[in-house]
Amino acid sequence: MKPEQIETIMELGAKGSAFGEMGDTLFTSSFFIHGHICGGMPLGYRAGLAALKALGAERELNMAKLVVVETGTGHAAGCFADGAQMATGCTFGKGLIKRSEYGKWAINLIEKASHKAVRVSVLPEVMQASFASPFVQMRHKGVAPTEVPLDVSKPLVENLLAKQDEDLFTMSEVFDYPLPEAPEANFNLVVCKSCGEVVAENKAHLKDGKALCLPCSGYRA
Repeated sequence: MKPEQIETIMELGAKGSAFGEMGDTLFTSSFFIHGHICGGMPLGYRAGLAALKALGAERELNMAKLVVVETGTGHAAGCFADGAQMATGCTFGKGLIKRSEYGKWAINLIEKASHKAVRVSVLPEVMQASFASPFVQMRHKGVAPTEVPLDVSKPLVENLLAKQDEDLFTMSEVFDYPLPEAPEANFNLVVCKSCGEVVAENKAHLKDGKALCLPCSGYRA
């Protein structure tokens, strides 16, 4: 990462202090984890914060919430999902974020125990302005996001930070979100009898009386 990009990330990240305790640290980290400066990631970050506020919840530190982000894949501005993940704490590694293929810039934040949820969606005019921006036009021409000049990308973030939630999003009332019953967490390990690698017990397969990992078993996922 170029020094000027690092400097700009630190400057923009510091503005995250307006988001509450450790807001600057989390917002700065979001840029570094995402890898570049753009409007999509901060927009998802703001959506995640708005969802937490609407649900009266704190950033998830354990396993009690789930985010379903509706962006899908194969289009511009998928960066939105990274921001939502960082803001809510519903991370990929904890299995707390899922992606639907709706192609919409919206998230659903769900409390697992109560099944209570809120949906936050980006206003059409915000997305239309985003896709008409010089940043997206340069990306459309094949310019890598880290190669977009900072005087193009930085104002996108500053503009988003200056707006109120109601200028960016439509927020639902709290509603019931059906969830399938989750299996209990498994803390046991087995060693695959074929490749010798460790595999979670609940992911192992029995074949001819031997515990095997999925690739060695020949079964399809």
